[in-house]
Amino acid sequence: MIIASVDPASQDYAAGRVVGTLFVAVVAIVLLWRLSRSWRSPYTPVGGDPAQTLREERKRHLTIVGVTVLIAIGAGVKATASYNPEPPASETKATGPASGNGGSPAGSAQRSLVLPDSFAEFRQLTGLAAQQAETEVLGGRKLPPGARTGYYDRDGDGNVDLLVIVRSAEWDPKMYEDKAAKSISQEFRNFFAGAKAHDVTSFDAGQYGGGLSCGLAAGQDGDQAMCAWSDATTFGAVRLLPQTPLADAAQATLTLRNAAMR
Repeated sequence: MIIASVDPASQDYAAGRVVGTLFVAVVAIVLLWRLSRSWRSPYTPVGGDPAQTLREERKRHLTIVGVTVLIAIGAGVKATASYNPEPPASETKATGPASGNGGSPAGSAQRSLVLPDSFAEFRQLTGLAAQQAETEVLGGRKLPPGARTGYYDRDGDGNVDLLVIVRSAEWDPKMYEDKAAKSISQEFRNFFAGAKAHDVTSFDAGQYGGGLSCGLAAGQDGDQAMCAWSDATTFGAVRLLPQTPLADAAQATLTLRNAAMR
């Protein structure tokens, strides 16, 4: 997975832009005063009126002060407008109604994630079928710490039509640190860049808030839809093996997520 070194949606990045804007303004003001030094001190010619020269000097000084104030105001406005960071993923708040599964409200900070046996028209493979699917999909690769997988069949032929890998802070406390250090946008950028996905599109994340995006990545039979959701404590990655429109993939992911949350 490609890990970007800078999160352009983070609070630190936004603060850096503010500092950069103010630094440029300070440099501009310093140069203005230095370069205008001789202009602000007019020369009194032989036989000239010193009082007139003094009045001109004061006038020019006030002009530079006025320009300095305008630069400072402009920099302040730009800095204020540029500070619009996306909060870290750990601060995601859900605003939906109570869970339909009899669990805690959707807005609860502590939620559990349990992959369902079925959702919509999908049924989870179990036993030997699940083991064979995992061997085929992972090919010996190890999952990230605290990750769990699910393999779902849609048409009853026993083959994998949808696979999902989920991580939860409930299983891996280190996720709390990761979620506090990255915005959801950064998580998605890293994920889809690592998958070499294109046409990445955002969709409504539903009652549990956070984010939901889908894109297309190369598969054995052409592009396959892949989606990811993220909130304060979970991250899920879904891939549909049959060719599926992004909107349909997003709906399947949202339905799975809603069924998995407790």
